[in-house]
Amino acid sequence: MKSFLFVATAVACVSSAASAGVIYSTGFNASEGYVVGNLNGQQGWTTQQPSTGTGSPVASITAAGTMQMNSGTSAAESARYAWNAGYAAQFDVERAAGNTRLYTVVDMNVPRAQTSVGRIGVYNFDATGTKILSGFFITLNTGILSLVGSYNNAGTVGNYSFATTTAIVFDTWTTMTTTWDSDTGRFQVFMGSTGFYVDGAAAGATADETDFYSTRNGGTVAGTAFFDNLEVGTTTPAPGALALLGVAGLVGGRRRRS
Repeated sequence: MKSFLFVATAVACVSSAASAGVIYSTGFNASEGYVVGNLNGQQGWTTQQPSTGTGSPVASITAAGTMQMNSGTSAAESARYAWNAGYAAQFDVERAAGNTRLYTVVDMNVPRAQTSVGRIGVYNFDATGTKILSGFFITLNTGILSLVGSYNNAGTVGNYSFATTTAIVFDTWTTMTTTWDSDTGRFQVFMGSTGFYVDGAAAGATADETDFYSTRNGGTVAGTAFFDNLEVGTTTPAPGALALLGVAGLVGGRRRRS
């Protein structure tokens, strides 16, 4: 598959001038009812891995009031997901009101000097649970950002990843933003103010779920990333200068709800 990249810089992806409807937000704070420990079962959150495996929990609340996501060390632990309740009905109401663009904003911190080749990020799924509408992951040992989304690759539609040459700054909180336009299928990701887009293949779908995601990516060393200040919502479409990416490779489908 051919790969190409044009780098550009953009201003804020969720424009303050655009009308917006917040679907869900959390800071993982004690004031919201979170307690230190396993995220599963707290404030509507569910976590899942294919089997019990070994190693640390999928996701947990730290004493600092952040969410820690871990990649596994064995095939039995990959991939891992953490998600809150679905929002398909609310998204359809927002779309009918003209807010046709789904967005997620979250702060992410990747510790330095990890040898794990694992990947940790955020995926937004459609109501069938099979299409990734927009998403990203960071490869932990390099910090490199990749986009993820539904894409038509010369007639083969699937969930694809698109590697960039842009890396997150380790040990630093960075605001990560994704958007997906339900009218056009375009998905985009911003790391701070640097953005990238792909014209995807999921136009007309209904957004339903935002998941934190991790995979060991074939490695056997666990990795970690931290998240804070998640917001999921809708806006009216607004233009922006972004980077266009070529296909990097297929990514695995999501787990089905149990």
